[in-house]
Amino acid sequence: MELNNSQELNRLSEQEVRFRCPHCQKLYRTSTDVFEGSEPEFDCSDCNKAFLLHNRCDDFGLYVASMVQEPVQFDSCPKCSSLKPHKSDECPTCGVLGSKYLELQKLESPALFELNQIWKRVMQGFDQDSLHQEFLNECHRKMALNFAFQKYSDLQKTLGYDSLCKQYLRQIELRLEQQLKAVQQPANEKAKAQTTPPMSKMQWVFMGLGAVGMASLIYNKFVPTFPNFNGLVMMLTVLAFGIGLFSNSKSDLKL
Repeated sequence: MELNNSQELNRLSEQEVRFRCPHCQKLYRTSTDVFEGSEPEFDCSDCNKAFLLHNRCDDFGLYVASMVQEPVQFDSCPKCSSLKPHKSDECPTCGVLGSKYLELQKLESPALFELNQIWKRVMQGFDQDSLHQEFLNECHRKMALNFAFQKYSDLQKTLGYDSLCKQYLRQIELRLEQQLKAVQQPANEKAKAQTTPPMSKMQWVFMGLGAVGMASLIYNKFVPTFPNFNGLVMMLTVLAFGIGLFSNSKSDLKL
């Protein structure tokens, strides 16, 4: 009878998987079907940390568990946009304390501070196009597309060639062209409005009289007909040209 009980215990122990949390050493037990598929991942009920369970035993007969490596997180420096460790306040590139820099920026330039906060969200979800469009739209509205261009350029220098950076830099260039056209259009319309208006009827009359006087003087030079009236004709010709050039189109003759 005792032999049967011992065999039963051995059989149960072979079907049981025992392991400890690698963080806090809490002991767990489960069945062997836990290894169906890939290596299982657990969350410890005591320390709330994750770990992986491997299908092999250590020298004490416990199944081996290993810690799950958390991905390294980075933030961008609010001044130079270089990457820095997530929990580090000091930028290893420019040496600026991020928290102090943001406080000064918030006081000196609230608009720039707001754009930097949106850029921070862009860096946290870099693969989300909606965040990039929100940042570009806000920069466009605040006439700060040059600031956006600098951010993406600095990031591209840090990461090397990046297709997303190149895509958004191209969008910024197109938006800058639109802004330039929007600024130039009123100036062109104003220049067109200030162009010289067409000659009025009054101007045509006096310019015509001046032309007749000029022709008379030339004719009288080669064929003297009224030599005594040259001075009078010249005066009237100059007067006609003067009135024709300086008359206002609003004072038009009603012929």
